[in-house]
Amino acid sequence: MAYYCSFKPSLLFLLFFMATAQARDSITTHLHFFFHEQYSGPNATVITVVNSTTSNPGGFGSISVADDELREGSSVDSKLIGRAQGIAPVVSQSGQTAFLVLLDFVFTDGEYNGSSLMVVGRATLGGATERSIIGGTGKFRMARGYTINTFLSDAPAGRLIAEYDAYIVH
Repeated sequence: MAYYCSFKPSLLFLLFFMATAQARDSITTHLHFFFHEQYSGPNATVITVVNSTTSNPGGFGSISVADDELREGSSVDSKLIGRAQGIAPVVSQSGQTAFLVLLDFVFTDGEYNGSSLMVVGRATLGGATERSIIGGTGKFRMARGYTINTFLSDAPAGRLIAEYDAYIVH
């Protein structure tokens, strides 16, 4: 029995060339910045819109909405470079509290002014956390990559500060 292949060698070469050209045109960018969240007081940047702590002491099912600051440094008066806007439901039923974080990092200053990154993934308040970059706009159109963040333990009262490293292919 004879086997017939409908692919021509030239078509395979063309597909390989297109994939290689696309990979070669990609840029990898590393960004380093700090996430600042004010979780209490009159200027809070995060609020709980669904509070399930009355029926569930661990907070499972609670949902928070955030409009946090992205800054160049860990100091509260360092240069503001953008906002982290999104939602964070509590997704763990037992053990350490975990959130499913969906954030849009909107850059409002500097080289990436007007661009954004969409970040999604699990977050806890201890240790380093890695999340996926699933898209972007402006200079980060078609972005993919990951972020690694570590919470700083010396943040002022009522404030959560995390150091972020973002590795973006766009």
